[in-house]
Amino acid sequence: MAARFLILLLPALAVAKINVELSGKFDTEKPNMQVYLSGNDVGIISQNEQNAFGLNVDRLKDAVRSYFGERPDDVYVRSPTPWGDLYKTYDWTQVTRTLIPKRAKILSIESQPLIVMEQVFENNSSKPATFNVGITQQVQNTVSSTWSKEASLSVSQDISYGFDIEILNGGGSTSFTYSNSWGENTEKSETVTVGASNDMEILLQPKQAVVAQLHANKGFIKIEVEYEASLSGATVVNYDKTYQGHHFWALDIEAVMLTGRISNTIVSKEVINIAFFSQSKVTVQDRNYNTKLMEVTF
Repeated sequence: MAARFLILLLPALAVAKINVELSGKFDTEKPNMQVYLSGNDVGIISQNEQNAFGLNVDRLKDAVRSYFGERPDDVYVRSPTPWGDLYKTYDWTQVTRTLIPKRAKILSIESQPLIVMEQVFENNSSKPATFNVGITQQVQNTVSSTWSKEASLSVSQDISYGFDIEILNGGGSTSFTYSNSWGENTEKSETVTVGASNDMEILLQPKQAVVAQLHANKGFIKIEVEYEASLSGATVVNYDKTYQGHHFWALDIEAVMLTGRISNTIVSKEVINIAFFSQSKVTVQDRNYNTKLMEVTF
């Protein structure tokens, strides 16, 4: 049987793991943070994705007729096909789905001062005594992802995330690195210790009591990442009775979809919420007189 194609065969796309990175200084008044996106995920279109793009057989045949002038008897988007697998025989490119992180924006940056815990130290003896009034507490830094999707895709690789947040005024930095499956709502956490128990000794007189409070700032960052999936490659068609002298044709799927008014874009959105503790300090004040006796920042 005669065959022909109407597409340009392009080199295979380089596949690089999708990365979402956030870096900069955490400042609620003058935000100075940037989100960086890179990579892609490319795969032969699955049946699930074929359905997601609305490429059922009848609709695809109608789109081919709009583009090429005659409705085919058979239409394919991937191997295998009858007649010895036309994609392999003629070295035609199967329809591939490419997913890229298209754009990102920071929705909000907030900070909330908290009293994480407090503890009373009291000298119940009849003599002055030295107390270590340092206090610590384990808290959770968290990152969560919530997805909204137009359709489900068959994405094989995980997305890599890296967040490097610099805290102002000598507050150090907070970092997160992890991987997660595309489209999966999830929450990850890490336990950190705020406060300190060293170098916080104070002399208390008999019957004197002090209140030690552990303070910290809890930062919140909300990010939205938009992903875009599209198709490229060739749809292979068969005409039982030759059309323009050939039975088999390979047609550019993008052109076919455009002419057939089938959208070649599926958009998905991920909202990432980051919550973390920073800038902890311990204050100590006399319980009876409310006078501050000590303040140590960590």
